[in-house]
Amino acid sequence: MPKDTLERIKPAKREKLLSEAAKLFAQRGFNQADMAELAGRAGVAKGSLYNYFESKEELYLYVCRDGLNRSRQAVYGGLDSEWDVYRQLEHVFTQGAAFARKHPEYLILYLNVSSAGLEPFAEKLSLEVEKYTADHLKAVLARDIERGLVRPDVQVNHAAFWINGLYIVFMASLVSRHFQIRMREYLEIKGRLTKKVVEQEIRRTVELIGRVLAPPQGRE
Repeated sequence: MPKDTLERIKPAKREKLLSEAAKLFAQRGFNQADMAELAGRAGVAKGSLYNYFESKEELYLYVCRDGLNRSRQAVYGGLDSEWDVYRQLEHVFTQGAAFARKHPEYLILYLNVSSAGLEPFAEKLSLEVEKYTADHLKAVLARDIERGLVRPDVQVNHAAFWINGLYIVFMASLVSRHFQIRMREYLEIKGRLTKKVVEQEIRRTVELIGRVLAPPQGRE
């Protein structure tokens, strides 16, 4: 946990510090990120960083959790729990893509936790990140099986894992050059990944999910 002093600084200064920290960790990775460089970017003295956080590790964990909260609010904030799973997924993919394009640093931080050497951070962050999404998606799938909107033979846990995997790879394709090349090759996308192109691919992805999950009579 950060020190109490973090909450006592002006909101604009705190926001600047956290924003620059997220961008630096995303650009350099945890090991190569330099606290002196961060201080310069944030407009604070290097020593003052340790007035707010005990260590670089504590700052990194805090920034990752802050990014998780921002992402979750952006993606789920306007979601109606009564929507069926297909409408919820279209909302989640659309809002997730908008957030990733506006704040790529937070998604890069998420992806970087899987990197070699960052296993201690994965132990502290991964379950915290994944449990909310997993529980939500499994609950919606189970509910919509009862509603007759999802095939009764669908294995909820595996379906949730598959859908979330699609989501992660799709979002990664918006911020990672490697994953973007993959997306272009598999989906045969020509030209830039504009907002219009991304929205079109989201619709196609959600439609594919619907064709796999929906009962033979189709969705209502």
